[in-house]
Amino acid sequence: MSDQPKKILIVDDDRDFAQSIEAVLATENYVVLKAHNGQEGLELAKKERPDLMILDVMMAHDTEGFEVSRKIPETPELKNMAIIMVTGIMSVKNLAFKFEPDETWLPVDTVLEKPIAPERLLKEIKKRLA
Repeated sequence: MSDQPKKILIVDDDRDFAQSIEAVLATENYVVLKAHNGQEGLELAKKERPDLMILDVMMAHDTEGFEVSRKIPETPELKNMAIIMVTGIMSVKNLAFKFEPDETWLPVDTVLEKPIAPERLLKEIKKRLA
């Protein structure tokens, strides 16, 4: 097992949310990177090769996170990166269904609804990085 701290990239246009998640992750000694839109997130991921990405759905437009999630498996250096998608879209758009990971349509490891309890997020991160 490596003693290298794990790198986590937060991709979310809500700077307050990203900062609060960064504070939670810092308590567990993760190296935290942040991007505030999908393109910036993809570029930073290619450069830094994080172990896990926390990816918001709605950023500049309602489906930006979905689009980013579908580009990752097509990017050789990122295809093994774990992805936790976070969203408030169900409550914002008043949707009557939940998003579930899907190999083609939504290639992520899990989807968490905002607001997210820090304990729940940390549990998912540890599960994905094990």
